[in-house]
Amino acid sequence: MFFKKKKYETVHNDIYQKIVEFSRNKIFYTKYKVPDTIDGRFDMLVLTTVIVVYRLSKIKSKGTYLSQKIFDIIFRDLDFSLRELGAGDVSVSNNMKKLISSYMGRQKTYIKAFKNDDEKLLELAFKNNIYRNNEQKSNNILVLSKNIFRLNKKLDLIEDKKILNGDFEISVCLL
Repeated sequence: MFFKKKKYETVHNDIYQKIVEFSRNKIFYTKYKVPDTIDGRFDMLVLTTVIVVYRLSKIKSKGTYLSQKIFDIIFRDLDFSLRELGAGDVSVSNNMKKLISSYMGRQKTYIKAFKNDDEKLLELAFKNNIYRNNEQKSNNILVLSKNIFRLNKKLDLIEDKKILNGDFEISVCLL
C-alpha cells in the first residue's frame, strides 16, 4: 500500500502484455492468413508464449520461475474470459482442461522443433494446429515457420538479465 511494487513482482505481467500484443499482430491474420477466430487467436497466443518460454528456459531456475508465472497469468485470463462469455463452473473446468492440454501438446512440439532446428516439424505443427489442416498456401506456412525461427534467434541475442527484467521487445520480424 505504501511501497511501490518491485520490478520483479510485476515483470511477468509486463511480459504477458508483450505476448498478447504480439500474438494479436494483424500481420498474422492478413499476410499469413491465420484464421481470425477464437481458435486462431488462441494458437497465436500459445505460439508467442512458447517462443518466450523457450527463451526463458535457457536461463534455468529464474527463467523457469518466470515461465510458470506467465503460464499462470495466461490461464487465469483464459478462465476469466470463459466466465465472461457466460460459461459455468463445470464448463469452464472442462474447457480449461482442453486448453491446457492443447497448450502442452503444442509447447512440446514447438520446442522440439526449436531445439532441433527442424523447420519441417514446425511447418507440420502449424498446418495441424494453427491452420487446422484447412487448405492453405504452403508458402504462408513456410514463411511463418522461417520467421518464427528468426525471432527465436533474435531473442537468443538478448542478455539473460534483460529477458528476466522484461526489457526486450518481441520484434516484428514477420515481413
